Amino acid sequence: MVSGNAVSSGHFAAIVSSSDDAIISKDLNGTILSWNDAAERLFGYTAGEAIGRHISLIIPKDRLGEEGFVIGRIRAGLSVEHYETIRQRKDGSFLDISLTVSPIHTPDGTIVGASKIARDITEQKRLRQTVEEASRAKDEFLAALSHELRTPLNTVLGYVQMLQNGSIEPEQRARALDVIGRNARVLGRLVDDVLDTSRIVTGKMRVELRLCPLTSIIEEAVSAIAPAAQNKGVRIDTHVQPALDVPCDADRIRQVLFNLLSNAVKFTPAGGSITVTASRQNDTVTVAVEDTGAGIAAGDLPHIFQRFWQGESGGRSQTGLGLGLALARHFVELHGGTISARSEGPGSGARFEVVLPARGSPQG
Repeated sequence: MVSGNAVSSGHFAAIVSSSDDAIISKDLNGTILSWNDAAERLFGYTAGEAIGRHISLIIPKDRLGEEGFVIGRIRAGLSVEHYETIRQRKDGSFLDISLTVSPIHTPDGTIVGASKIARDITEQKRLRQTVEEASRAKDEFLAALSHELRTPLNTVLGYVQMLQNGSIEPEQRARALDVIGRNARVLGRLVDDVLDTSRIVTGKMRVELRLCPLTSIIEEAVSAIAPAAQNKGVRIDTHVQPALDVPCDADRIRQVLFNLLSNAVKFTPAGGSITVTASRQNDTVTVAVEDTGAGIAAGDLPHIFQRFWQGESGGRSQTGLGLGLALARHFVELHGGTISARSEGPGSGARFEVVLPARGSPQG
């Protein structure tokens, strides 16, 4: 007959052995007394390698002081609950763990050691960091959106109020209406960018491909941005092959080109220039927008097509919503094309290239 204590002991041993959490016991000197299978998987040491050695075996050198804190609480009969820290594997790598430590008592109540439960929280911390970054990005985006909306909205409201109270002379009304219209269009584009981003995130963005006169689309985009360039004193030169027909969604490609051109105007100082080129090479058409403006820092180049991303290392200033280039990349990729950027650094201008299939259906 097996005693109840033996059954309980056997059940306890089975629980410890099958646990997904590392369960380790040690004496008050820190010597490891037991080491379950999960501890072996988590830290890389077998039970034979770990038992009899000091618990500092898995503690990074810069965290050895934590052991004194833990033992101090254990000697006082106190537990350590869900303590987040870092431990070191046999191969030298580090992992984030949540540690719970409880005193081990003899039948007469004497504290003789500690039982540790260590849980790998690497993925949990990664997800937490992702959520925090997303929340921060959302807050930054809302702040940027508020700023970008407020500037043209204040202009529209200000001119409307002046027109209503008659403080604008009749000969100035045409100019006032032009300013109102221009700023209203800016507001419209901001709203469109936000809505397009929402459609992309929810997977509802689609393109309708038809054979399109790319040459005409480029000319339309240049004409749309020309007044802003002229007002700023920026010259636009075009070198576009005639009869460049490609399968595309004309509205989306026009939006891509307008975004690239408006960025070029924004970051090119008075007296600078923008060059637009387009040509066919075999089965692709390449459209390039090159400016002599602020340029892009090398550290920023890998990130400029990310949604909500704003440059921080010089060159192009942190303005706008951080959506234009992200939308451009998505629209181009929906066409089976690619978009890329090059710059020699701040003050050296930038070149953006869009490569589209000249025939056939988009990929993906």
